[in-house]
Amino acid sequence: MSLSSEKKLDLITNRAMAVLRDLGFGAHEASVIIALNQMASATVSDLHTQTGIHHANLYAVLDGLIARGFVVSHEGRPKVYQFAPLKHLKDSMNIKLEQLMEDLTQLQEERSSVGAMPALIYTIRGSGDVRTKMLSMIGQAKERLLLSCQSITMLGEDIINALIEAKKRKVTIRAILGKPNELKHLKLQQRIKEDTLAINLIMDGLEALISMPDFSVCGWADNALISLQFEGFLEQTWNIARTI
Repeated sequence: MSLSSEKKLDLITNRAMAVLRDLGFGAHEASVIIALNQMASATVSDLHTQTGIHHANLYAVLDGLIARGFVVSHEGRPKVYQFAPLKHLKDSMNIKLEQLMEDLTQLQEERSSVGAMPALIYTIRGSGDVRTKMLSMIGQAKERLLLSCQSITMLGEDIINALIEAKKRKVTIRAILGKPNELKHLKLQQRIKEDTLAINLIMDGLEALISMPDFSVCGWADNALISLQFEGFLEQTWNIARTI
């Protein structure tokens, strides 16, 4: 395996491990899931070699994953384990997520408004989560996007591709940029304001986002009143920005 392939595999493994932990799997459970997806089948000894987890702990982890339907075992000497079809894991997580959203929505509907100020602007931390939120906003846009940033290229290939797809959906995209857009394959309306630093994004007047240039943290609102007010502010900036 080449060095670049090893780096890519490490990246995928670390990312999958982080997501599994976020979904509530323990460290040993996540390690076993990763290992079983790297091997067609494995014995406890194989898993010990792959993960470094003690045999006794492996049996406990495997029993728990079998009980949840994520791992299947085949009798023999020694017993062999395989990861269940990935669709089962996806369906299981989707069901839990849908139930969680339903429960949280009901709790919000039932909460008392007395003495409480609902949160209107939410803080999102971490470049991965900030970029995911931006991609979601661009992907949901139906009519218009108003964007400001230092340069289009700083947004990264994933966001640029999402903007291209939005253009294909006939979404109007206007950008206030610190320097002109050099990407010929991304056509958008642009105006120049050299001192532009923060990344701002308004989607259909419904959602608004303002992010640090490095995507480390952002404020996001899905409140139409706030979004429209912020859009009005950017409209003023658009009107005074330099045309090219």
